[in-house]
Amino acid sequence: MSSAIIALGLLYFIGHLLTHFFKRTKVPDVLILIIFGILVGPVFHFVDPQSIGVAGNLFTTIALIVILFEGGLGLEVSTLIRSAAQAFKLTTIFFVATAATIFSILYFGFEYSPMASALTGFICGGTSSAVVIPLIGALKTGKEASTILIIESALTDVLCIVFTLGVLRSYDSGDFEIGKIIGSLISSLVLASVIGILGGLVWLRLLNWVRTEVNTQFATFAFMFIVYGVAELLHFSGPIAALAFGIILGNNHLVIKQIGKVSDAFNVDNVGIISDAEKKLYKEIVFLLKIFFFIYIGISIPVEQMFIVAIAATIVIAIYILRPFATKILVRHRITPYDNMIISIMVPKGLAAAVLAGLPQQYGMIEGADIQAITYYIVLLSIVFTSVLIPLTEKTRLGHSLQRFFGVEELTTDKKEIDKNAE
Repeated sequence: MSSAIIALGLLYFIGHLLTHFFKRTKVPDVLILIIFGILVGPVFHFVDPQSIGVAGNLFTTIALIVILFEGGLGLEVSTLIRSAAQAFKLTTIFFVATAATIFSILYFGFEYSPMASALTGFICGGTSSAVVIPLIGALKTGKEASTILIIESALTDVLCIVFTLGVLRSYDSGDFEIGKIIGSLISSLVLASVIGILGGLVWLRLLNWVRTEVNTQFATFAFMFIVYGVAELLHFSGPIAALAFGIILGNNHLVIKQIGKVSDAFNVDNVGIISDAEKKLYKEIVFLLKIFFFIYIGISIPVEQMFIVAIAATIVIAIYILRPFATKILVRHRITPYDNMIISIMVPKGLAAAVLAGLPQQYGMIEGADIQAITYYIVLLSIVFTSVLIPLTEKTRLGHSLQRFFGVEELTTDKKEIDKNAE
């Protein structure tokens, strides 16, 4: 027990060292944390993911919604409006392109069934907000590029869940209805956003009153969990509700100004705001959750046969070849070449894919075990690819080539120049 307690304390300081290492070398800390998880889990068996059980699933869910909430706090409504069209376009078209690519590789290249190929495509079609948001925070990309990536990672989680469950239910019933799937998707996104927005408005109104009590530093988190839970109970997207909740709280001044015009209940005296000190506290919590989340991801990845690894590697390479072309076509307005380059390499998979991977086997699919194993390695290799490409694109020939591909001759990795161009 004492060794475990010491390890927990050391991990906090190691996390800070890795963050500093990332700033100096551009080698992301998430890669090292995942490798550490693999070593203590499937390689040396110091920790068994099965022994963590339900607590592990609960922890990863909490990590996901807290990261999304904290990411929403940093999104400005003006930037969100400017970037929304490009974000939705990139999200939907690249999701479909990714799913189609995975389907083609598995069905035509490795002779998996159409159902197994389609399911794997939908499971792995998105990007991971739990990976993307911490990385772009450390990279200091432009506001619009960051907003596009945050929106994409949040929306694709919903796309993965809705389409995967829709196909599985069709497999179970023998009746595939695309209309029901799309209707469920739209209602999940729209109504989850409404729940998050209403929750944010209610909380802004209650915040000053709550702060009259002691020990309420984590009250905002507690209310955010309620908002997430209500959305999930109504079969909408809890992560989207948590993101919308964070956006409302992060833009409280604008909310007060606009709603205060029609309601005396929303004015400077009646409505609370999230202070800078609280935002720093939330960043600290996200930092801690991130450390354990990525170690847990590493622990959960099984050691499988090399054939499965080869399939996953083929899929990941194809996705990373496809992404720059999709970025060049779909993301154009007001985005610097440097930011386009970052968008083009930011396609890691994560929690949603890992959770959905086990469902085909639960539904009794013969190829369910293969789908799960392939997905786990796609998650691992995609995170590795993103982590390796980030330092490779900094002042290297690869970075120079990518930026030329997006329209410039000179490198623009200097932060001041990036900010100047973004303006």
